[in-house]
Amino acid sequence: MLSVLIVALSSSALTLIVVSLWGHFYFQPKLRQTLEKDMEKQARQAAEVIGESVEAAVKRGLADGLRNLPTREILEETSRSLARSGSEIVGERLGKFFGKKER
Repeated sequence: MLSVLIVALSSSALTLIVVSLWGHFYFQPKLRQTLEKDMEKQARQAAEVIGESVEAAVKRGLADGLRNLPTREILEETSRSLARSGSEIVGERLGKFFGKKER
């Protein structure tokens, strides 16, 4: 009876070891690759959406600036300012999306 119990326990232990090794060396890397691909796809989609909204906001701001500003120097400075703030918005949103901390 004792030998049957020992064989059953060792068989169970061996099964657990084999399954854990399979999970660690085969399943986990495959899952990680799949998740990374999905995250990259989602990041590209988010960047496109953010880019489109920033582009629309910059166009609106530039149009408003053209209507309200009389001189060329002020217009150039406004264009630079809009581009700078647009890139900051994109940087902030992508930083939040990827979980980067503020400096």
